[in-house]
Amino acid sequence: MTNLSKFILTLLVLLMATYSGYSQITVTKIENKNINTSVDGFIYSMPKTIFKIDIVYEKVQEIVGPLSEYTTEYLGVTDYISSNKVDYNLINIDVSTNNVADPNQLYFVQYPIERTKDEKATSFTLSDIGGLLAYNTDYTTTQQNTEVINDQTFIFKSGETGFPYMSQYNRKEKIDTIVRTINIDTVTINRFLFKSSWIDKSINDKAKDAALQIEKIRESRYHLMTGYQEVNYGSSIVYMDNQIQKLENQYLELFLGKKLRTIERKTVYFDPSMVKKGDELLKFANGNAVVIKVTPDKISGTIPDATSTVSNSIYYRIPASANVEVSLGNNTFFNGRFNVNQLGAVSTIPLTNTKLQFNRETGNIISIERE
Repeated sequence: MTNLSKFILTLLVLLMATYSGYSQITVTKIENKNINTSVDGFIYSMPKTIFKIDIVYEKVQEIVGPLSEYTTEYLGVTDYISSNKVDYNLINIDVSTNNVADPNQLYFVQYPIERTKDEKATSFTLSDIGGLLAYNTDYTTTQQNTEVINDQTFIFKSGETGFPYMSQYNRKEKIDTIVRTINIDTVTINRFLFKSSWIDKSINDKAKDAALQIEKIRESRYHLMTGYQEVNYGSSIVYMDNQIQKLENQYLELFLGKKLRTIERKTVYFDPSMVKKGDELLKFANGNAVVIKVTPDKISGTIPDATSTVSNSIYYRIPASANVEVSLGNNTFFNGRFNVNQLGAVSTIPLTNTKLQFNRETGNIISIERE
């Protein structure tokens, strides 16, 4: 081969390489801030799965009565609340998923520097979070809304933290007797003077008053039930009996203590990107915690990720499934399976003479049409 032939062949190779570089789309993963995004192109992202976990639990507070130290002395009862305590009981766990843009999977699509006259126009369709929906075709929705709405009614609070019958009159009359002795010759005269004053009642005095009040209430209920104080007019006697029992219970709470029950709801958002043996979602004041455990399928991680830069190809995601378990202690309250996008692999597909559609939720390919 002559030198002229070699020169012509080299020139043709360079021209073909230059033409190929001008007419190809280049996609680069954004891994740092040094990528030049000012050229003609756009950025898209892979969808990332976030768990939305609604936790409904019952909070049970045991509150010591203000007269608890006199319970055994005045009521003869040994079974009463002697210390403040809080317990938590799970009622319901609901797990759903949301999809957001994955900040670790951002890609810059650079259009060709120049195109030939005969080259077809290209089009991309993106979702509201910046994910790919379609390439060179119209996006068609094939998924149905599977959201399930559950009607649940909860009693959010039962009982009060205060003790209303401790807020009674706190004074009592104290009478002091002063004896003045007067001696006249052989006669001794004792002169009595009475001095009254008002002082605060002690806790012991309040306990005595409350115990006596309980006795009076029970006596009144006995008279009511036997017809001594009231004629039975039907439902009115039931109402009065209920009110008397309520009054008695309020006085008994001064000695025995009370339980306050409240229903609370917490919503926690959890990112399963960092899979551990167990992550705490909510830790209660008594030290117990609601724990979530995400176990990916064995196939997860077997497919290697694609390179960081490709030409005339596009990145897409192959999602992975995982088992999700939510528990409190040794009790499991939720167990289900979900697609966890970020646990899957990222691969590429050529764009030449193709029409593509992608899944809005996972970023996976759902339709390929090759010309």
